[in-house]
Amino acid sequence: MGIVVKYSGRKIMKRIPVFFLAYAIVGSLALAGPTTVYTLGNGMEIILKENHAMPLISSVVVVKAGSKYETEQNNGFTHLLEHMLFNGTENRTRMEINEGIKDYGGYINAFTRQEMTGYLVVMPAEFIDHGLDIQADQLFNSILPEEEFPKERDIVAEEIKKDNDAIDNVAYDFFNSVVYAGSPYARPVIGYESTIRSVSRDEVMKYYKERYVPNNMTALIIGDFKTVEMLEKVSRHFGSARRGILPKLAEFNIDPPFDNTVHIKKYPTPNIYLQISIPLPGYDDPGYFACDMLTQFLNSGESSPLYQQLVSNENPVANELSVSMDLQKEFCMMNIGIKADSTADVQNIVTSTLAALGEISQRKFSGDEINRVVTPIKVNDIKLEEKLHYYGIMKAPILATCGIDFLENYLANLSKAKPAEVEQAARKYLNSPKYVACALVNDKEAK
Repeated sequence: MGIVVKYSGRKIMKRIPVFFLAYAIVGSLALAGPTTVYTLGNGMEIILKENHAMPLISSVVVVKAGSKYETEQNNGFTHLLEHMLFNGTENRTRMEINEGIKDYGGYINAFTRQEMTGYLVVMPAEFIDHGLDIQADQLFNSILPEEEFPKERDIVAEEIKKDNDAIDNVAYDFFNSVVYAGSPYARPVIGYESTIRSVSRDEVMKYYKERYVPNNMTALIIGDFKTVEMLEKVSRHFGSARRGILPKLAEFNIDPPFDNTVHIKKYPTPNIYLQISIPLPGYDDPGYFACDMLTQFLNSGESSPLYQQLVSNENPVANELSVSMDLQKEFCMMNIGIKADSTADVQNIVTSTLAALGEISQRKFSGDEINRVVTPIKVNDIKLEEKLHYYGIMKAPILATCGIDFLENYLANLSKAKPAEVEQAARKYLNSPKYVACALVNDKEAK
């Protein structure tokens, strides 16, 4: 078995505004051990992160399977498969998987995204062997019972119907269809009802056998354990699965139409949903963290200068504002999400937003402003480590996209972003930016 071990720690910011908060951070960090990364002989990456704050252990296994790895013909297979993996293995029934976790005070769940699927188990530390045994069995030995397949297919088809009726999802799918046209990212994670209704168990089983192999997985395990002992456990539970030959990902291009055009979809909606997308450098670019800091700053609620100019001024053009970063292996962009009254003028909102961005691109950033962004992120990250039901869910997508080195060094690298670098990023990406805008607007006759 080849083993690669890496260690990382955290540094505490010198300036914490509230004494007891600083004390809490120090206390929490004292309970956190190093992070260990190694690779099993079958290619499965294992990440172990000690945290002795409470007697619980969380294991999330990240599988590189999602709508990104599908085709037009099998779109939605990954999400359907996620449902099926709770229905029985060669060794356990559906009841033994689900209740077998709950009977020991544990929690089991899963989630699917474009770039990955995550399988989560949280157990009392004393029963983690039982939890890992069920998790490995679920991942590698599922039989996708024929008798359960129609039921799960119907459940997913109903989920698709509900998604299609939710305005937020309609807006999201429309934005993706424009921004990522011609690429796998334009497809819905949940798939289409017609595909799900017609798919056979054998087709899904073939997809399962291709994708659910250990060399296509990463396990992130955090909690109350000793690393040496956990190394033995994961090797025993996950090490016997056979390495597979992964199908080649079909080539595709990401070429968003950054042509400064507003794309409109009419729909019976009580609000306008608008997204303005601006290209940013990728996570491996030296300028990434300054752009990340800039995005976090613009999304800082009522203190954000963009919020102040669009939402809280005397003549607001929007009711709600969010600024986020869409980070994937192939691209990175800033998404400015705006909700406004259905009677508002879309072009006026876009013009006002671009004008506000232009003003922000010329402003000076102080060290205190940077600290006000970084400090809550650090504190929230520490809090997240103590909420083991959520830690893996929040960290798994970043892990799948950027890897453990990026994840472990994220806060340290974000903290290094200097005001001058954030100012430079603002000038480069916000002053007369290239963008694509998509708007879902009211039309009572449309649907």
